[in-house]
Amino acid sequence: MTQVDGAGVEHLGAQERVGLRVPARTLRGLSAVLAVLLVLALAFVSWGWVQTRENQTAERERAAASAVASQFALRMDDVDGTDFDTYIKGVNELLTTKAKTKNQQTFDVVKQSYETAKVKGSGKVLLTAVGDSDSDSATVLVVHDADVTTTQGSIEHHYRWSVDVVKVNGTWLVDDFNPVN
Repeated sequence: MTQVDGAGVEHLGAQERVGLRVPARTLRGLSAVLAVLLVLALAFVSWGWVQTRENQTAERERAAASAVASQFALRMDDVDGTDFDTYIKGVNELLTTKAKTKNQQTFDVVKQSYETAKVKGSGKVLLTAVGDSDSDSATVLVVHDADVTTTQGSIEHHYRWSVDVVKVNGTWLVDDFNPVN
């Protein structure tokens, strides 16, 4: 039975009210499905957050490895034949023990000629790119140019090096480098 109030609005009578009855079993099933979906959504969001954090950490490590390789190239280019010991010290600060031993042999050979020729050099890094890396090692391509002046004149060198860096006690150090054609 329909009733009309004073404002002209119709109201359903108690007998005509339509109710939606959902069985308790259906409600429990729907609640379980929603709970599972909520747990899956939370797991997915957590997984995505962890992945993002890992990617950010890996990117920071790659940048740190690249920075050391770049600094190494700059220090190698910044040669001063009048103060060769300071030059060697600066380069060695970035080297592993293995690399220091290898480079000491090279430095011993060139020291006299650099001092005699009064070699002066400076460089600039044009590009670095990390080719391969993991948590404690990386290979970095370093593209750099060096201007070198001697008693014989000036020359510009264009270098492309593959620089291997490793993490030693939490610090990135150069372990080896090789020219790339």
